[in-house]
Amino acid sequence: MKRIIVYLFVLAGLLTAIHGQEKKKKFGLKVPKVRLGEKIGKLAGNLMTGKTDDLSLVSVKNNFICGIYPPEIKTSEIKFFEKGLYEGDYIVSISFLKQEGIGMLELQGEVTVEGEPMEYVGLGSYAKSFGYPLMHPVVVRIKTESGDEASFTYNPIPKIEFVSVNGETALPILDMDEDIELVYYNPPGAENTKVKLSLITDVAGARALNHFAEFKSGKEGEVTVTIPKESLASPEIAGQLNAGNFNKGENYLILERELITNKDNYGPEQQVGKIATSDISVKSYTAMPVIVKGKQDGGLLVSLKVSGKSENKTIGYDLYKPNATTGIPFSQATKFGLVSFTMSASTYKRESETSSNSYTVGNTRYTTTTTRTTTWEFPQLPDSYWNDMMQRVYEDMVAFFKSEYNVDFVPVEAVTSTNEYATLFPSGDQNTETKVEKSYMGTNRVAPQRLGEFFANASSNLTSDNPTVNMMKNAGDIDGLVSMHLDLVVGSNDAGNIVLFPKLAVSGTGRDENNNDKQGTYFNGVVARTTGEPFNEDLLKSNPSELTRIVSWPKLQVEFEAGMRALRSKEIELGFDRIWSIGESED
Repeated sequence: MKRIIVYLFVLAGLLTAIHGQEKKKKFGLKVPKVRLGEKIGKLAGNLMTGKTDDLSLVSVKNNFICGIYPPEIKTSEIKFFEKGLYEGDYIVSISFLKQEGIGMLELQGEVTVEGEPMEYVGLGSYAKSFGYPLMHPVVVRIKTESGDEASFTYNPIPKIEFVSVNGETALPILDMDEDIELVYYNPPGAENTKVKLSLITDVAGARALNHFAEFKSGKEGEVTVTIPKESLASPEIAGQLNAGNFNKGENYLILERELITNKDNYGPEQQVGKIATSDISVKSYTAMPVIVKGKQDGGLLVSLKVSGKSENKTIGYDLYKPNATTGIPFSQATKFGLVSFTMSASTYKRESETSSNSYTVGNTRYTTTTTRTTTWEFPQLPDSYWNDMMQRVYEDMVAFFKSEYNVDFVPVEAVTSTNEYATLFPSGDQNTETKVEKSYMGTNRVAPQRLGEFFANASSNLTSDNPTVNMMKNAGDIDGLVSMHLDLVVGSNDAGNIVLFPKLAVSGTGRDENNNDKQGTYFNGVVARTTGEPFNEDLLKSNPSELTRIVSWPKLQVEFEAGMRALRSKEIELGFDRIWSIGESED
């Protein structure tokens, strides 16, 4: 979540720092007169921007645009450039974000490109536009007042061109309830790039390219790709009440070629100096005026959610994932790793209830007050009982993912032994009469529990060179990380028996290793029971396996698996697999 917050500030504030000049319209798009979203983004970004002359404190986003889309579209990012732009201009920009903590940094020093100073445009960013093609490697040099130096070399990317859309070469009509047939041209050298497709969206007083499909560029020459209609219901910008819908009527279809080079793929020409994390994004755009009509089938999909209850209504589950822009279908996974499994049990609870009864005798009023105290105590058990129970839960989870999705789990040590694992939060370990805290095989917590932990771990690093991605790479090149937390609270059932009320929170985050390690979510949610299992204390103490039943795991497991099957069924129905495999069958 913290990465999303930072990204929104950068996108909404950074790219709208300076207003562009008005230009004559070539195509009649209606432009909002008041861009409140841009103003809020700029204000928030300014508050988050500091200064530094130390390159070890920055994370760097490099951007090289080899041909911009028509400026008359008037997206908010076009206002990044004070002097305005022309279609096809080349743009170099570089942004400095905090490596630790949240925010942007203005460099105390100089940034040059092609030997010329780059303009500081606010919010930690420098930019320069060129009215002519840069067909050679472009070098950006950085030098701070303290003497730190670094340089990045950008190599131009091949142009991208429309051939036709739905068989039309001019002003095609896009029906939101139909597939799109896209034909584009790949010149030599463009085979290993990524292609994105976007339409224009006005939302919250800002105008943006709303990506709804991305895929590998494919072979050299003319390439035909079918964009499933389901993609149009899962755009990158999507909110409640249909916020994020594409502008109807006159619009632009934007075709974008992108090549992102991560730090671990840099050549010797990249001289990063003390900069810890960075990447280089090179893009090329082209645009085609279109007419948009109709409505996305089923409406705009913000996220995919499934809820259900057991037959007796005592166990419920809520599972969800984002829409297909970052919601990864289970079909993409082959190998997971456990990143965290923690357990917390409140085994002692005491409640007092006070009641009063008053009566009058003669002229005197008498009041009797009664206080009834109820105490619930779960027997204290050896550590081994809790560890054995967690072992059973983990083994059942591994077996389910293997049988249901053919996903294997790497050994837990493969994840916990990575250098990046130290960035997580230490888990509790106690076993008293009132509280038990355990972690499976010493795994740490993923989520912060206190405000101090949140800010201590927050980072503006928006590159794929981050602890989460690197952990997955170093743990055996896995596709996802699974996290679980089992919460138990002592109480009594309707019959007055001491029981434990369970709630299991689960999540699976991942990356697309074939798409620049793009991060996403496989699943997220919770399963809980409103009643518990009565037990015999003597039997429990003599039979360690009895604890697994008492924490309701066998019954929770049934409903969790039912929820996961429902989630998978819905993602298939809503085209997640089709969206994530665009272009594969046409190669």
